[in-house]
Amino acid sequence: MSEVSTRLLSERSAGLEVPVFAIPREGDLGCGDTQVVHELIDLAHALGLQSLTILPIQETVKGNDPFSPLSLFALDPIHIDASPEKVADISKESYEAVLASFPMAQESSQRSLRYNRVKKLKLDLLWRGFEAFWETHYLKGTERARDYHRFCTREGAWLPDYSLYRMLMDFEQGRESWEDWSEDYGRYADAKQFVATIAAKKPEAVERQLAFYAYVQWIADTQWQAVKAHAERCEITLITDLRCAISPHCVEFFRAPDSYRTEQVEGQRKAVCEENLLGQLEARLRRLAPLFDQFRVLDFQDTTTKLDGDGAVQAFLKRFPQSTGEELTENPIKVAWESLPSLSMQTTELWPAPNGKLIPPMATGQSFTQFGSESLKRLWTHDKVFRRRLVNQWSVDPKEFGQETSLSLLRKLFQHPGRHVQISFLDLAGLENDPGTLWLARFEKGPRELMEDPHWDRFRTSFRKILEQTSRIRPVSSPEKALESV
Repeated sequence: MSEVSTRLLSERSAGLEVPVFAIPREGDLGCGDTQVVHELIDLAHALGLQSLTILPIQETVKGNDPFSPLSLFALDPIHIDASPEKVADISKESYEAVLASFPMAQESSQRSLRYNRVKKLKLDLLWRGFEAFWETHYLKGTERARDYHRFCTREGAWLPDYSLYRMLMDFEQGRESWEDWSEDYGRYADAKQFVATIAAKKPEAVERQLAFYAYVQWIADTQWQAVKAHAERCEITLITDLRCAISPHCVEFFRAPDSYRTEQVEGQRKAVCEENLLGQLEARLRRLAPLFDQFRVLDFQDTTTKLDGDGAVQAFLKRFPQSTGEELTENPIKVAWESLPSLSMQTTELWPAPNGKLIPPMATGQSFTQFGSESLKRLWTHDKVFRRRLVNQWSVDPKEFGQETSLSLLRKLFQHPGRHVQISFLDLAGLENDPGTLWLARFEKGPRELMEDPHWDRFRTSFRKILEQTSRIRPVSSPEKALESV
């Protein structure tokens, strides 16, 4: 291979981006979970893609916006695979008993994520598992219990406050707006004293409740660690997004509300840490670094502009250099401040320009912004101008939207001059998602179904050829490597 072609392969890449909650699989209980991420990694690997980007996986407040976390550090239990095969403490009998009380949870035909129902189902399953764990391991100090306590010690900077907050939410029937809680525990100091008073009377009950939420986080962390290990085996880079602005109903805001300023961001009330934003951001990155290879901090520049009087931001950036896709030696945590070096493609910006070339994405474009209503297939189905331009300028036959049409459009994506181009799962699978609430989407097809399609082998071969032609494919050590996990 020539030096020029080797350089192109190292400088041009392609990835897949997905909202995990929207991706279905058989037996997922109504929400995309860690097991479907394993399948997405297999899919990306088989196609020759280099990365998988997912929306934040932190637990969210009411509304389910991934950028409105309930905790800056706690993982969302809705992504846990709560099957007996993946959570050793959940027996098959307990699993079936809980599912029997949620008869609608596994309806494969539903086109929206029933977030609250699915989350309650999974927490009920995890409670059954925790009860078994408590009796069999926690009280007996087994090796499994020691693994749990090692996790609690490692995450001790945030886990106790999170568990306390979740228990207080139980007192309030799940309501996270702490400003409206009982005055007995509506402030952090009062809450600590209130729980201490209860613990003096019912120590085991309080210990069990707090230990349960720590247990849920331990299970979630363990499953995401397994996802990361699988990605490393398949040489897939895992990327996720963060924002500096957070929900005012976040645990950390509850603990120290005077350390934040609140403002309206995109019509929502958000909070931004003022006393130690950079320290908080570093703690978040270090919490997630064992689970992801790279991060995008989407609002970093806008947020830190108001805080850079003493040059602290520039000093911080020297410790976390802008990721360029190359190896960094100063810090193992790779971060893109605002975006990846070359942005994901947004379908609304892919209309063929008058000269037949792609319109470059806006500097602040985000591919997830309209994923619920503007997939390539939806544009093809509902926009006659788009179809006419495809024929006249891209030479794509729009008589039907099949694999050939999809591959033709994807070829145009990968021809974009940007170093890194990401495609959405909707466009990869040729799906048209129904418009609706953005964070409650459920796609009609998952990665396993895509790979089991009778035409999969031909599609995969054509797709990899497109990546080769656009110098975006990662060479594999053997012809079988890309298929070994499919």
